[in-house]
Amino acid sequence: MEQAERNFQELSLQEKREAIEQTIDEGIRQFLVMDGGNLEVVEVQENGDYVDVYIRYMGACVGCASATTGTLLGIEHTLRERLNYPNIRVLPI
Repeated sequence: MEQAERNFQELSLQEKREAIEQTIDEGIRQFLVMDGGNLEVVEVQENGDYVDVYIRYMGACVGCASATTGTLLGIEHTLRERLNYPNIRVLPI
Protein backbone atom coordinates (compact mmCIF):
# COMPACT_ATOMS: atom_id res chain seq x y z
CA MET A 1 0.00 0.00 0.00
CA GLU A 2 1.39 3.40 -0.95
CA GLN A 3 2.01 6.11 1.64
CA ALA A 4 -0.75 8.33 0.18
CA GLU A 5 -3.29 5.55 0.69
CA ARG A 6 -2.38 4.89 4.31
CA ASN A 7 -3.59 6.73 7.37
CA PHE A 8 -1.02 9.29 8.56
CA GLN A 9 -1.06 7.76 12.03
CA GLU A 10 0.01 4.38 10.58
CA LEU A 11 3.10 5.76 8.83
CA SER A 12 6.61 5.28 10.19
CA LEU A 13 8.28 8.40 11.59
CA GLN A 14 10.35 8.78 8.40
CA GLU A 15 7.21 8.45 6.24
CA LYS A 16 5.45 11.05 8.40
CA ARG A 17 8.36 13.45 7.88
CA GLU A 18 8.22 12.84 4.12
CA ALA A 19 4.45 13.47 4.07
CA ILE A 20 4.93 16.67 6.08
CA GLU A 21 7.72 17.88 3.77
CA GLN A 22 5.60 17.12 0.70
CA THR A 23 2.62 18.98 2.15
CA ILE A 24 4.79 21.99 2.95
CA ASP A 25 6.26 21.93 -0.58
CA GLU A 26 2.84 21.66 -2.23
CA GLY A 27 0.71 23.92 -0.06
CA ILE A 28 2.73 26.26 2.13
CA ARG A 29 6.23 27.06 0.92
CA GLN A 30 5.23 29.11 -2.14
CA PHE A 31 3.33 31.60 0.04
CA LEU A 32 6.32 32.14 2.30
CA VAL A 33 8.68 32.51 -0.67
CA MET A 34 6.37 35.10 -2.28
CA ASP A 35 6.95 37.28 0.78
CA GLY A 36 10.71 36.69 0.84
CA GLY A 37 10.69 33.97 3.47
CA ASN A 38 10.90 30.23 3.78
CA LEU A 39 11.07 27.47 6.38
CA GLU A 40 12.90 24.26 6.98
CA VAL A 41 11.68 21.23 8.89
CA VAL A 42 14.32 20.65 11.53
CA GLU A 43 12.82 17.63 13.25
CA VAL A 44 9.65 15.57 13.51
CA GLN A 45 8.96 13.78 16.80
CA GLU A 46 6.18 11.57 18.04
CA ASN A 47 5.05 12.76 21.46
CA GLY A 48 2.27 10.55 22.75
CA ASP A 49 -0.79 11.16 20.58
CA TYR A 50 0.87 14.17 18.96
CA VAL A 51 3.31 14.62 16.12
CA ASP A 52 5.51 17.64 16.81
CA VAL A 53 7.01 19.40 13.81
CA TYR A 54 9.94 21.66 14.66
CA ILE A 55 10.55 24.32 12.04
CA ARG A 56 13.10 27.05 11.48
CA TYR A 57 11.98 30.18 9.68
CA MET A 58 14.32 31.68 7.11
CA GLY A 59 14.55 34.94 5.18
CA ALA A 60 11.86 37.52 5.86
CA CYS A 61 9.99 35.09 8.12
CA VAL A 62 12.71 35.36 10.77
CA GLY A 63 11.65 38.80 11.98
CA CYS A 64 7.99 38.72 10.96
CA ALA A 65 5.50 39.26 13.78
CA SER A 66 2.99 36.81 12.27
CA ALA A 67 5.58 34.01 12.26
CA THR A 68 4.50 33.09 15.80
CA THR A 69 0.80 33.80 15.30
CA GLY A 70 -1.13 33.76 12.02
CA THR A 71 1.52 32.16 9.83
CA LEU A 72 2.29 29.48 12.40
CA LEU A 73 -1.40 28.68 12.86
CA GLY A 74 -1.87 28.59 9.09
CA ILE A 75 0.97 26.10 8.68
CA GLU A 76 -0.40 23.93 11.47
CA HIS A 77 -3.95 24.07 10.06
CA THR A 78 -2.78 23.16 6.55
CA LEU A 79 -0.80 20.16 7.80
CA ARG A 80 -3.68 18.95 9.97
CA GLU A 81 -6.21 19.31 7.17
CA ARG A 82 -4.19 17.87 4.29
CA LEU A 83 -2.77 14.98 6.31
CA ASN A 84 -6.14 14.36 7.97
CA TYR A 85 -4.58 14.23 11.41
CA PRO A 86 -5.66 16.79 14.04
CA ASN A 87 -2.81 16.12 16.48
CA ILE A 88 -0.01 17.87 14.61
CA ARG A 89 1.76 20.66 16.45
CA VAL A 90 4.12 23.06 14.69
CA LEU A 91 6.80 24.56 16.91
CA PRO A 92 9.26 27.20 15.72
CA ILE A 93 12.80 27.03 17.06
